[in-house]
Amino acid sequence: MAARVARLITVWRLSMQDLKPLEEMYNSYTPLGGTLGLPPIDPARRKKWLENLREGINLVAYVNGRLAAHLVLLSTGGALELVAYVHQDFRRQGVATALANAAIAEARTGGYSKIWLLVAKDNIAAQRGLQKLGFDIDWEDLHEIQFSFSIIR
Repeated sequence: MAARVARLITVWRLSMQDLKPLEEMYNSYTPLGGTLGLPPIDPARRKKWLENLREGINLVAYVNGRLAAHLVLLSTGGALELVAYVHQDFRRQGVATALANAAIAEARTGGYSKIWLLVAKDNIAAQRGLQKLGFDIDWEDLHEIQFSFSIIR
């Protein structure tokens, strides 16, 4: 019989204390295919990219005390663009779901109308997870799919 491991996932807004663990997470991050070159591989470019993302609502997820994922909501008028990265050690463990639920709560609190994001066409796991959470497909092409979640349901 396989043993089940209990994991404590906690999500909160990025704080100054999270900056070093966030940098460490991205230093060992292995992207999935089709991530549009993000996060940047070059450390200097990645640092600038992270600085630019701080203009949005930044959420981090910890699993048993280790930073496991980062999500950013960027304002695009009345809507929010969602960008999220889960470290490969924590994929398929509910971390992305916990972050997405926190993002939906942030959008509701902020009075936004919807959340949208682009997903690589070959990222089937993300597509299924988003649909389970209630995200709808807006459009798709050969390489990517745009999903959205209407806050006002």
